[in-house]
This record gives sequence, C-alpha cells and structure tokens, in this order.
Amino acid sequence: MISKKITLFVYAYNHEAFIAEAIDAAFKQTYSNLEIIISDDNSTDSTFEIMKLKVEGYKGNHTIILNRNTNNLGITGHLNKIMEMGTGEWFILCAGDDISF
Repeated sequence: MISKKITLFVYAYNHEAFIAEAIDAAFKQTYSNLEIIISDDNSTDSTFEIMKLKVEGYKGNHTIILNRNTNNLGITGHLNKIMEMGTGEWFILCAGDDISF
C-alpha cells in the first residue's frame, strides 16, 4: 500500500537564528512519502543562505524543494504561493522558528 503524499512547508522571513534547527527537524521526519518545501520570503538577513546550505547538504530520501521569493509577499502572499507549489494530499505548515520532534 502506498502512503498518501504529505507536503511539509518550512516558510520563513528573517529567521536566521532559528531556521537551521527548523530545517533539521523537517529533515528528520520519518514519514516515507514526504515532500518538504523550504521557502524564504526575501529575507534581509542570512535566512536564505542557511536554507541553501542545509538543502545542499541533505542526504535523505525526502523530496526537497527550495524557494526564495524575489519580492517580500508578506505572510498571506507567501503562504498562498507555497500552497500552490505543494503536491501532497495533506499539508503541514511550519514557520521558520517551529521545531518538530
């Protein structure tokens, strides 16, 4: 039986102090059919650079998509954009300062 695809979003704006741990938590999830979308809303700090390094170093089996908005869309615009990117049957939203165990 194939498990339903889940999309886990890690979305952030200026979360450089927290984003590495939030991404590590997303990468540690054990659900097999998981798509992880990591998205930055054009942060002015090093949030996106940290995201990029984390994604480049990822060695797991999850599907990973990295996005950076060219303009800051604000929380509503950012969430609307990433929701259109997700292909899962279920969506899980995690802000850049959320840690899931």
